[in-house]
Amino acid sequence: MSRATDTHRIVEYWTDKDTHVIFPVERSEEVDRMSDRQLISKYGDPEDGTVTRIVQ
Repeated sequence: MSRATDTHRIVEYWTDKDTHVIFPVERSEEVDRMSDRQLISKYGDPEDGTVTRIVQ
């Protein structure tokens, strides 16, 4: 699972374009139930490239 604070989950991953992506998502019950991959699908930018490695 990604890192988390009291108010946000921090999602971090690398793409096939060698882009290092880090973004915060405000925590809620729905967000806390989601996997990192689900959060990336919902909130990530497809222009960054295809996910190759999720940082745990």
